[in-house]
Amino acid sequence: MNLRALIDTSDRRRLFWQLQGIGWGVTLLVNAWLVMYWPAHIVLPLGAGRVLIGFLASSFLLRPILQRFRKGGDTLSRGQLVFLAGFCILLGFGDATLVSALTHVLGASKAQLPGVEQFVSISVALRAVVYGFWSLLYLVINHSLDVQENQLHIAQKEAAMRSSELQVLRGQVNPHFLFNALNSILAESGNPGAVQRITLSLAEYLRFSLRQQDDTDQLGTELNALESYLRVEKARFEENLEYTIEADEAARRSRAPVALIQPLLENAIKYGQLSHTRPLQIAIHCRVQQGALTVAVTNSGAWVEPGSKNSTGVGLPNLRRRLELLYGESAALTITPRSGQVEARVVLPVSEKES
Repeated sequence: MNLRALIDTSDRRRLFWQLQGIGWGVTLLVNAWLVMYWPAHIVLPLGAGRVLIGFLASSFLLRPILQRFRKGGDTLSRGQLVFLAGFCILLGFGDATLVSALTHVLGASKAQLPGVEQFVSISVALRAVVYGFWSLLYLVINHSLDVQENQLHIAQKEAAMRSSELQVLRGQVNPHFLFNALNSILAESGNPGAVQRITLSLAEYLRFSLRQQDDTDQLGTELNALESYLRVEKARFEENLEYTIEADEAARRSRAPVALIQPLLENAIKYGQLSHTRPLQIAIHCRVQQGALTVAVTNSGAWVEPGSKNSTGVGLPNLRRRLELLYGESAALTITPRSGQVEARVVLPVSEKES
């Protein structure tokens, strides 16, 4: 039975009756051991009667009281504790009285049951302690389930918020990608052949974009779509753009955030052009090593500081936030400017099965 089932009211009720059966069943064995020197034809019905009394008293007298107390909060007041202690003692007297009556109904004499009067008198205190211990267990178990329920609700709320934010962030990425492709088509409007090639490549990318439902997918799926996008850009820039894509098979099989490389590639093309170095060289390298997926996008040119007039400051913060939501501190995004080029590198954990 999982946590969600335990939290459900009907399954909590089922758990209660299961624990009742187990607990009072153990009590039956203990009672039988304490009076095992008495005749079996008296011990068995007497022990079963005591267990039945305890089962009914705890289920239909103690439980409703404790349920009412719990509605007021997890901590019992002093008055409630005093009342509960007195009620457990009262149940002990009632239990002992019924047991004494049951021995007479069974026709047991003092000769048959030596020490029966002493046993009944002692059982008043013992049964009061048993009812008190039962109450404590009931409160502790329900408090534990309440805590787990609150934790689960908080986790569900956080997961829903993360999912909602991820959808918003993904929605911010796709329009930029599409607008860039449309600009490429407009730039080749006078060349029907180029427009056809660009449109086909764009259609391949849109097929990839529209079918994305999960937050993660195999990296190879995005790499195939990016090849279509780069063909669009190549048709636009011709000899002024050169690109390479290298990825080992383990990297292509690895699951990664949807549109992981896309914003890095857009940045590389957009800001790489500002350096006026021709041709613009773009390289995408992906590999899995030591349980981590590394994705590096390198472009020729110089680094453009976020917040400058040439930078919107949206793409990389967007990606960082998505990585944080999906991986916490297990993922990293770094930008490394070098002499004549800029490298954007993402490192993600991958499972042993993927690697």
